[in-house]
Amino acid sequence: MKQLVIATSLVLTLLTAGCASICGDNSKIVHVNSRPGNASVYMNHMPVGETPVTVTVPSTWSPTLLTFKKKGYQTETTQINNAFQPVGLVNILFWPGFIVDAVSGNMMKVAPESRNINVDLTKSA
Repeated sequence: MKQLVIATSLVLTLLTAGCASICGDNSKIVHVNSRPGNASVYMNHMPVGETPVTVTVPSTWSPTLLTFKKKGYQTETTQINNAFQPVGLVNILFWPGFIVDAVSGNMMKVAPESRNINVDLTKSA
């Protein structure tokens, strides 16, 4: 009976594990800075702090918007881009894993060029 429980647990674990969730680059950390510093940063219209700040990007398929505001400077908006995790292609062999990765957001990662965001603010006229 004990062996059946162990075998069943192992099979369920394998069926519900997503390749990108286990082996992928799951870091959602982005370092954000501005010139001049101490600009207010909003991620998808929600305040996250003042520059320099480190933010955790939500698991999503769409890009995340960053807005920078500072008195005496024009408001600037940029985006954090996502990229597909190639290890997720292994999920073709394990379809439940595809669902796990898609639902958890781990099929996508923060694109390498979006890991460090630096914005130069322009003075208002």
